[in-house]
Amino acid sequence: MQSAVPLACFLSLIRPPGVQFENALLQIAPVDKAKCPFVRDHSDIEFRLYTPRNPLEYEVLQTDDDEKLFASSIDFHIPTVIYFHAFMETPDDGSALAIREAYVLRGDTNVIMVDASRLEAGPWYFTAAENTWYIGRFAALLIDWMVSRGLDLKKTHLIGHSLGAQAAGVAGAALNSGRVSRITGLDPALPLFAHLPKEQILDPTDADFVDIIHTDAGIFGVNHPMGHADFYPNGGISPQPGCELEVVIPEQLLLNKFFCSHWRSYMFYAETVLKPAAFTASSCASWQHYKRGGCSNEMKAHMGFGVDPQSRGTFFLRTNAVSPFSIQ
Repeated sequence: MQSAVPLACFLSLIRPPGVQFENALLQIAPVDKAKCPFVRDHSDIEFRLYTPRNPLEYEVLQTDDDEKLFASSIDFHIPTVIYFHAFMETPDDGSALAIREAYVLRGDTNVIMVDASRLEAGPWYFTAAENTWYIGRFAALLIDWMVSRGLDLKKTHLIGHSLGAQAAGVAGAALNSGRVSRITGLDPALPLFAHLPKEQILDPTDADFVDIIHTDAGIFGVNHPMGHADFYPNGGISPQPGCELEVVIPEQLLLNKFFCSHWRSYMFYAETVLKPAAFTASSCASWQHYKRGGCSNEMKAHMGFGVDPQSRGTFFLRTNAVSPFSIQ
């Protein structure tokens, strides 16, 4: 057992070889931070900054590196989004790419992409899930340091998809400088997170406002409300419109056959970044009640970017099967 510790650290330092399969990073061996927690430097996690001044080429930020921060293009007067990608993703594909491109097109936001691809590599899900604890806490160190240099938590929004949503919750809970204004969980991961303590998962205490978009509830995504406002497009379950078996089976992409509904959460959110008033949802007790028209006169809220932070409860809506997904 003792040899496992230096072996885990060795793997962390040498960066296990990996290959790209579709939008997934597959690694020959996992990097297990539970076995080597003291190697949490920038060989494990990198923070990539995009701003209106550098929308295409990122700048690297490092905790406690004032020279890099003040030489960067960051603007503390505008909002800052910190994005945590999902299992098997990198900052250059999947949800991370969709969210980044949407904010770049807005042109009014600092976007920090948390590159934890080596700690979230496939097919090592058990290790990746455990690593969310270290990813979140390491990100919290960066945020606390940036607050001491001028970052305004009231203009700071954490967003995460799947495992990234749980890591965002860990980061929010671990902050010493205060609470961020908002955390958005895009179909937060369910497997291995159902019975963990509050500090290891996303919950309403992690930010002033926590909103959730459920699209694969009960399979890859959490199947119960876990924010101040929880949105359930098309009931929040699989298959989402356009993800039915007869649609995805003939497709060339293998991973989309399994994750189509899970991925809808970030696709919906990315669309709202440029269309904040889209995706109007109704407060409702259940999907069945919503489908019967029983909630047409209830409180409304816009799912995603344009949500009112005073919104509370569960909300339901329908979407299109293909982009643009908003019916409005």
